[in-house]
Amino acid sequence: MPTPVYLFTGFLDSGKTTLILDTLNDKEFMAGIGRTLIICLEQGVTEYTEKYLDEHSAFIEFLDSSTQLTKEKMLELDTLYHPSQVFIEYNGSESISETLLTDMPDFWPLVEILSTVDVRTFQSYVTNMRSMIFEQLRYSDVIICNRCTEETSRRMLRGNIKAINKKAQIFYEGAFGAPVDLKESPLPFDINAKVIDIKDDDYGLWYMDALDHPDAYDGKKIILRGYYAERLKGYKQSIIMGRRAMVCCSQDTSLCGITVTGIKVDELTPEMWIEVEGTLKTVPVGDEGKTVVLYAYRIAKYNKPEDEYVYFS
Repeated sequence: MPTPVYLFTGFLDSGKTTLILDTLNDKEFMAGIGRTLIICLEQGVTEYTEKYLDEHSAFIEFLDSSTQLTKEKMLELDTLYHPSQVFIEYNGSESISETLLTDMPDFWPLVEILSTVDVRTFQSYVTNMRSMIFEQLRYSDVIICNRCTEETSRRMLRGNIKAINKKAQIFYEGAFGAPVDLKESPLPFDINAKVIDIKDDDYGLWYMDALDHPDAYDGKKIILRGYYAERLKGYKQSIIMGRRAMVCCSQDTSLCGITVTGIKVDELTPEMWIEVEGTLKTVPVGDEGKTVVLYAYRIAKYNKPEDEYVYFS
């Protein structure tokens, strides 16, 4: 029977070891599990004690680098420990190896990637070391934002994370995994204004809020500014307009786009910057989801802003 592999990544002291220890202590998750092998590629302040490992039928192997974790090494460890599951505590300063992502042996399939984020340093890392954050989070299935307080900005965290990885589940925890009730910081625009005017610096915050709460914008009049990204296939009067969020660097970005309909598409050229005024309407998408579409009644050319990217803080 294949042995499931769980990969834990994140910066040093972001909570990887604590998450693994908590997982070993989760009776529901561990039900029916025999032996757990932990492969540790990075050691932080929190340690695995011999007593704790013995109590949880866990064994640990320390490696200096991900390059040592070859398929041959995996077979050796599988033969030595016969584990029911494998936890890999990765070095957060390394990119996840291609072996782990695409070339795992059949007997050790990678089933989930979990990333830990220390919210106290996240904003600084996003600003100064975005490429490293990108490598950590881009493949994650689950992202745990820990050490949150009531003052932590959920919008900033979610916006930046979703710009990197739209599919990931995000969880917010306080110190030592305690639950925390994050209060939404005020939006920088008036959602109840007669016409909501979204300035360049606020597009990212509006976009994420509209994704989270599409019904709140149903029937609202709004002014948006962005560029003509693409024509909507199959529709004569509809385009995708939006702004780009930096994912890793200026060469790697993600479109924060919205469908705009009711316009003369032939009068526009791709990449043109435009200002659109219209009414937002909520429409169904997928099985149970919703999104907003902008029904335009005014469109004009707009000067490209000095900083064309969007941010979430």
